[in-house]
Amino acid sequence: MSQTSPYAFDLIQPRIIILNDRGRAYTLHCRRLKDADWLAYFDAIVIVSEQDGKSVIKTIDFASPRIPLAESVLVGAEGYKVDGGTNLTDLTDWQRKIPLSHRQRLGDALSDVRASQPHPEAEFTIYPEGEVVYLDATFGAIKHVDEEGATRTTMVQLNGLKHTLQTPTEKQHKRFANENSRSIVIGGSRTGKTIYRASYPLLAALYDELVISVDGYSIDGQPLTTDREAIVKHMDMLHKVMAAQQLFQPQDTTSLATNEEDGE
Repeated sequence: MSQTSPYAFDLIQPRIIILNDRGRAYTLHCRRLKDADWLAYFDAIVIVSEQDGKSVIKTIDFASPRIPLAESVLVGAEGYKVDGGTNLTDLTDWQRKIPLSHRQRLGDALSDVRASQPHPEAEFTIYPEGEVVYLDATFGAIKHVDEEGATRTTMVQLNGLKHTLQTPTEKQHKRFANENSRSIVIGGSRTGKTIYRASYPLLAALYDELVISVDGYSIDGQPLTTDREAIVKHMDMLHKVMAAQQLFQPQDTTSLATNEEDGE
């Protein structure tokens, strides 16, 4: 597990992402991401397997949907110069006037939620209260006071965000397996296209059923821990998905022991 961050992931406060490009800093202000934003993002993810004669062409696109995601949540931008002296945000459809590379990087930052990497020597621990998973995520810029007493704004990476969930039932595992294996087949045997349906919304729903507590999160500055109703209501949907995914699609770190490891 990654080292826990001293900061909390505030689920209510707007996000501020600072980008550096050719020696200049650009500040992008984003509203809070809502479930509808993530559902649109999940729906736009492309996972396709297409038969082309004897060959199979696979297309997986997570990157493109991050651009409209970024555009949809942008509410302000600083550091950009507009020809003629007009304010960027006064332009029609101003979000799309921002350089594509900046929108891509913003989308990457907003969707940067992943399972914490366990320490190679960490002991495997079973928790009586349920299953514990950890996430690492980019939050954004946070103001803090440095050792000299000066107020600074720094981009922060939050590590070790803790989620404690009940162990899934056999019925819940079956629900996920059935949804995860669904696909749509278009065309014939030689030119057929298989479109795989994402199971992310179901993972979020399963998280709501299983969550017990969290650590490392806050709601408008107030710590969020054991209030299940508040967790279900306010937890970022991508965090729900990534936490539940570790229960239903865990990373396989096991292997068969060799004779030497068995001590034989």
